[in-house]
Amino acid sequence: MLTHQLFEQQVTVRNGHEEHSDINRLLAAAVVSHQFCNLLLSDPARAISTGYAGEHFSLSADEYDLVLSTHASSLPEFAQQLCKHLPGPKPAAKPVISENYQLRI
Repeated sequence: MLTHQLFEQQVTVRNGHEEHSDINRLLAAAVVSHQFCNLLLSDPARAISTGYAGEHFSLSADEYDLVLSTHASSLPEFAQQLCKHLPGPKPAAKPVISENYQLRI
């Protein structure tokens, strides 16, 4: 029988509305196109204004400024930097074993 809590975990509940959906689309375009990825990393303003495969990105002014101020040498690094600065829910933490537990058999 467990007498104390064993795990602590943060859980994020999202509503159906995707936040920053055009940033997600921008990153998805960079994933599927090496050429677009290189353009995004070297000239993000041009990548945003050019769009990808006929698709255009409608970023808010804050998102646009964030993308332009992000400098990275790879797409994973670029995405990681964006995620650090975007408002909104953060990923759930990994479960942590509590120090105050007791197991009785």
